[in-house]
Amino acid sequence: MKLRINKTYILGLVACGALFTACSQEDPTLFGGESDGFYFNYDSKDDLTATINFADSIVKEPEVGYVPIKIRLLGHLSNQTTPITLKAEPVEGYEQAQVTLPTVEINAGEYDKTVKVAVARPTQENTTYAVKITFEQGDKSMKDFDSFVIYTKESYEKPSAWNDNYYGEWTAEKYKFCAKTLGKAAFYSDDSYTQSNQYNPRLIYAVRDWHQAHPSEAIPYDIPFLSDTEFWDAYERPYYWGDLQDKYFGNYDGWGFGKFASSLGLTTQNEEQILGSTDEAELQKSNRNAVLLMMQNYNNQFEQGYSYWGLNSAFSVPMIEGMDYDVVAPAFWTNSLTRPMIEKYYGAYSEAKYKKMLKIASSNVDGFKPFLLFPVKLQWDDASMQNTPAWDTDANLNWTYMGEQVIYEFYKMFKQQEPALFPDGVTEPA
Repeated sequence: MKLRINKTYILGLVACGALFTACSQEDPTLFGGESDGFYFNYDSKDDLTATINFADSIVKEPEVGYVPIKIRLLGHLSNQTTPITLKAEPVEGYEQAQVTLPTVEINAGEYDKTVKVAVARPTQENTTYAVKITFEQGDKSMKDFDSFVIYTKESYEKPSAWNDNYYGEWTAEKYKFCAKTLGKAAFYSDDSYTQSNQYNPRLIYAVRDWHQAHPSEAIPYDIPFLSDTEFWDAYERPYYWGDLQDKYFGNYDGWGFGKFASSLGLTTQNEEQILGSTDEAELQKSNRNAVLLMMQNYNNQFEQGYSYWGLNSAFSVPMIEGMDYDVVAPAFWTNSLTRPMIEKYYGAYSEAKYKKMLKIASSNVDGFKPFLLFPVKLQWDDASMQNTPAWDTDANLNWTYMGEQVIYEFYKMFKQQEPALFPDGVTEPA
């Protein structure tokens, strides 16, 4: 029996020796008196801390978190239960965290125990609280391994993987809303397709639902709309969209709404303000601005090498008869490569002439889009290593006239109504 006790005692000292070379079988000086002891069972003093951030549990919003703490006996194994009492002490420089300490009892014949300390949710965000857990029986605890510090906070920081394109500019309140809506704290780390095609529309619909439930309150979340390069589905028709919206922005198209809304710089925070009014004067202002952006977008796409099909799929809005629009000079007409092709039919560019052309064309062509006036394109030539101008053979007018024939038909339309503005003697292309 004596031999067995000695072996057990040595096992305990081996554990001690791994931590402190000063420990010895003959003289366990790490404890007070002649008794056995206990310590927080970690490999290094640097491990004697833990931090619990309640921001990581935002979906469930618990009022209490739990920190596991490992305790070990050192010395003779006891054939009786060993009670250990923990106590909480303040940490200098921190407001004390509120904890509930467990009852610790190490059963007979055992030497390890992991207990959980309950930590209360901090009362203030972005403030770190701390508490030091020690042993009530301090004279029995191992020096340097006799305290464990718990830090607790509720602090939100922008994750490096956060995508402004999908969620807009990061704020702590927006992050909380997204996490709770999606039921996932780390939603921003999922694959791009899931974020753009599942999370983004769900958040948009959730903001709309919130606004309908709180119509008199300012909308707090600005979730952006995605164009068809990122969102490959159809956005649901917004609750505010009616006949007036169809008149000023075109019949609702769920597939094209993202492209339309993103081109206008809309988010859930301003979409109804810009698109959802029932005041026609306000809708006319929005339509006028949208037409200007549409023209600018056509210019950008033309200069990037887009031709008929690319331009036709770009966002567009109706041009309302009787409205005076601001215009931008069309790049098709002002580009040095394609200008001679356009001037053959329309003459030199002037803003007044272009406005009259838009007015005439929109009154006579169903579904008119301004780029239709210019069936030209820039195409890359590998031999010369530069763009070259060409008639766009894909361009068509109601599938009746194709390529250069399109501009000739528009020329006849304009020449008939404004003969003094356009060149004489233009003949039909071969």
